[in-house]
Amino acid sequence: MDSPESIRNVLGCCTGSENYWKVFPNDGAPKITDGVKAMVEMCGAFWLVTAVASWQIKDRVRKEPFQVWKLALDSGGAILIGEDGNDKEIARQEMEYTDFPLPEGITLYFTDGILLLPSEY
Repeated sequence: MDSPESIRNVLGCCTGSENYWKVFPNDGAPKITDGVKAMVEMCGAFWLVTAVASWQIKDRVRKEPFQVWKLALDSGGAILIGEDGNDKEIARQEMEYTDFPLPEGITLYFTDGILLLPSEY
């Protein structure tokens, strides 16, 4: 796993995506951008993509065309909160443990079946 500084430097350079990466076998599953792929690889966080994707089966989540997903770390654990883009919570998942390397957590956007970094929007 890379250092937080190294991760921030790489993710800070992600301002667009040349590719959409298929990470699940079915065609309708969410895809990720180059920046999210870099984050997943550097942070060992495929579980985070899986968590966001798993919430898409819920009607209240799936019906939101633009979603904001915030991972906040707390005492060795984390809380993943999904919002509708207007600060209205649509999902919440508590995790007892995480080794996510960025102490500030991370925010991701989900729209049109694509999970992306805010800087790639």
